[in-house]
Amino acid sequence: MAWRFSNKDLQRKFDLLVLLTHKEFALKYKRTTLGILWSLFNPLLTALVFFIAFKIFMRFEMENYLFFLLTALFPWNWFSTSVIVSSRTLVDNVSLIKKMIFPRHYLVASVILAQMAHFLFSIPILLGIAIHYHVVPSPLWILAIPLILAIQFIFTFGVSLIVSIANTYFRDIEYLVTVLINLVFWMTPIIYPMTQVPEKYRQLALLNPLTSLINFWRTLFMNNVLAWKELGIALGMAVIFLTAGFLIFHRLERHLDEVL
Repeated sequence: MAWRFSNKDLQRKFDLLVLLTHKEFALKYKRTTLGILWSLFNPLLTALVFFIAFKIFMRFEMENYLFFLLTALFPWNWFSTSVIVSSRTLVDNVSLIKKMIFPRHYLVASVILAQMAHFLFSIPILLGIAIHYHVVPSPLWILAIPLILAIQFIFTFGVSLIVSIANTYFRDIEYLVTVLINLVFWMTPIIYPMTQVPEKYRQLALLNPLTSLINFWRTLFMNNVLAWKELGIALGMAVIFLTAGFLIFHRLERHLDEVL
């Protein structure tokens, strides 16, 4: 009986998570014509702007620069949007939190899962661009993509847990997050390669977890190579942030009803 109850309990939690994730989709694209395509236009238009600025105007010497940009901008968009939206997810769902008893971190997880679904729609675009640039997709993609998806989800979830619960206590956090996200963007090798970072600062740059994630995505899509070093660093950072996120979230969650 205990085993059956455990399975039913897990099924209810899974169904709740699916429902909350679907809600994120439904609210975001309510009354829009293009729907989920908007999640693809943002990184595509951003890539176009950087391509014109750096490749055409500034004559940045790099082959396949548009491909180079998109392999970073799509995963970056997943991370940055998840963190920004998560900063308000508890505040925006105050009525739900006060009416129902459920794991509050599911609200944060649903945001990241919804954004991950957006990112999955970009993979066929990257596949098409890879073929255009004569990069034949490798069977490694089947193994590597789910692996790096899981690692980026873990890392993003950890960061988002901290941001979401902190914003319930200090409402300035949501504005600070936007500023920090912009800062991290320029500190991450998205529009420039790691070779442009002075050698004495490269090890320091790897302390940025997003550097390892972006480098892994890029070498996978552009070179059909698994960057094991970057993968190990990204996994270690993801575990650290997830652990810290859960510890902080559950400690501050005790007084959530009061601060909301």
